[in-house]
Amino acid sequence: MRLAVPTPEDMEDVGAVLSMGTGGGDTILLGGDLGAGKTCLSRGFVQARTGDPDMRVTSPTYLLSNSYPADGGDIIVYHMDLYRLKGGEDLEPLDMDNVVKNGICLIEWPSRLGEELPPDRLDITFRIHDGDETEEEEDEESITRFLTLRAHSQKWEQRLKTLEAEGYLDDLLLD
Repeated sequence: MRLAVPTPEDMEDVGAVLSMGTGGGDTILLGGDLGAGKTCLSRGFVQARTGDPDMRVTSPTYLLSNSYPADGGDIIVYHMDLYRLKGGEDLEPLDMDNVVKNGICLIEWPSRLGEELPPDRLDITFRIHDGDETEEEEDEESITRFLTLRAHSQKWEQRLKTLEAEGYLDDLLLD
């Protein structure tokens, strides 16, 4: 699935839509261009999934991981940024096995996971330009971001099909 996302508000809406029906063991890997909206999508996801539209959701770049309770604390949404890590032993303090198995994970810079990618996941690749753009835009917030969503399990394939069939992303779909 490919999306063109024109505004930060639309990016947050995509995150909110993707949060629907998520539970323990759900992982979304967020890769691609720096400044392309990974944290913005995560903000919409976390605010929707926790039911708190005013929740402050910031980039975990320096903290590595922010956690947000959902469902009355029964589930935790983890928003991780692995940019500053090299992988391997650097990941040990994050308790990745436990977090991925029991929490809902949004992981920025998933390339740092190396071969340890969760098999049941949704990959989202963010691009500021899709290669067809020739026109430069003045305001960075008005630059369209392009997302490619790839399911790596039947569960995520079905979720994406449902979102498309129900029309949740119609105004953003490219394909």
